[in-house]
Amino acid sequence: MQLRWFIGGCGLVVSAAVSANQPAVQDGTTAGESPIGQNWLDGKHQQLGNWLQRQAGTIDNWFGKSDPSQPAKASLRVMVDTTWNEYDGTTIKPRVRGRVKLPTLEQRLSVVFGDDNLDYEPKDGGVLTDERVATPTGTDSVYSSRQTRENNASLALRWSKFRQDTGLDVDLGVRSDDVFVRATVDKAWQLPHKIDARFEQMYRYGTKSEHTALSTLQFAKAYSQKSTLTNRLHLRYTNQDSENLDWGNSSFMRWQQPVKQGIGELNYGLYVGGDIVDKKARLNTYGPYVSYRQPVWREWLFVQTDVSYYNNKLNNRGHHTAVFGRVEMVF
Repeated sequence: MQLRWFIGGCGLVVSAAVSANQPAVQDGTTAGESPIGQNWLDGKHQQLGNWLQRQAGTIDNWFGKSDPSQPAKASLRVMVDTTWNEYDGTTIKPRVRGRVKLPTLEQRLSVVFGDDNLDYEPKDGGVLTDERVATPTGTDSVYSSRQTRENNASLALRWSKFRQDTGLDVDLGVRSDDVFVRATVDKAWQLPHKIDARFEQMYRYGTKSEHTALSTLQFAKAYSQKSTLTNRLHLRYTNQDSENLDWGNSSFMRWQQPVKQGIGELNYGLYVGGDIVDKKARLNTYGPYVSYRQPVWREWLFVQTDVSYYNNKLNNRGHHTAVFGRVEMVF
């Protein structure tokens, strides 16, 4: 029954996208033009994209006279995540994440909104933690409207004045009834043998969620234009009534291949992780995973599928299959 819910959840979203199976928009078509072969879904996508840009311009004008050569820009991701595993069953989570850049503020400030947990997802397809395939809705239902509202209710002002020189971003905002401040800094450098290294440190304090810190260290070696081997290690600290410290490491290979609408990306690797108690790291979860993502039918419509085979010693769960699916529109 739960597996049928998972298939149905994915199918419900994909069916809306199937109507877009028309010839791709030709290169050189601008946002204001109507490309040949445009169908109903293309039109709605273009209308919403144009509306977002108009709203970005309106917000930018609040802070001063805008420069036509540097207009305000808005970006938006809209997605539906569907997860299934034999212990938690099926969960369906609609999610959004957007950003509005404001040139009148000298590129220092921007507005970010939606599910801020998406900021912690690796952008290269690798796995940071096992939570994406192991976290239920917190209820017995497949879909939780309350949790969806809370997860997507984040609104923040991002200060990026020193981003170019130091890699520092500072967010001040609110998520549901949790007022928070978050600072993120990252540094990239190259090691011998053409190994790219990157370190990222995030600290967040919320009036309700209290302290969260995440440290990530990554090493990547490109073997060709299409393949990259990556190892990513993280440490995470939380303190909300009690202190918790956990760790995780993901080693994976990424393959990129041109497809009709853009680039398809295949990732496969091994994840291990656990908690740290009395300065001793314990192994709680380990197993392989594979992930594939590509644009379909249009360059702004993406489908992603992840399959993992993890265990969880703390919850007395043996190795089991978990499936994650995502359908995403980008504006």
